[in-house]
Amino acid sequence: MVMNKKQYPSKYSNGKSVSAAQYITEIICENKAKQDGKDLHYRFWVTPEWDKYYRNQIASAHSLLKKYSDIAIVKSLKNPKASRIYSLRAPHLIAIIEQEQKLVDQQNTELSIKLERPENISFNKNTTKKSNSIISKLKDLE
Repeated sequence: MVMNKKQYPSKYSNGKSVSAAQYITEIICENKAKQDGKDLHYRFWVTPEWDKYYRNQIASAHSLLKKYSDIAIVKSLKNPKASRIYSLRAPHLIAIIEQEQKLVDQQNTELSIKLERPENISFNKNTTKKSNSIISKLKDLE
């Protein structure tokens, strides 16, 4: 998949926009924090506790974004099947992402409209331009 520059709102950067990889990493860190019974705070990734985990997961997010669309990955992480996934390298996460990717691709093909256009289109030039000069008026009188 081609990585796009789509921006997502961050819960942990005072409403600033983040890239798809950062947003995906925030979701997986939220799942991990729920499991550990911890709260994530403003710019949690700079703390020593979350620094290594965040960097590890964002690298995984970038590799997933090369294969799958950001929408499919986000939908799969919010899927109830993935509620107990705490790493983007989990082997059973790939199956969920592929399933969501198929659904996203189906929706994209259903929404695309096929237009039937004739191949040989010719436009007529307006060659009967009427001039209002004195000479053209004299020619019209003849």
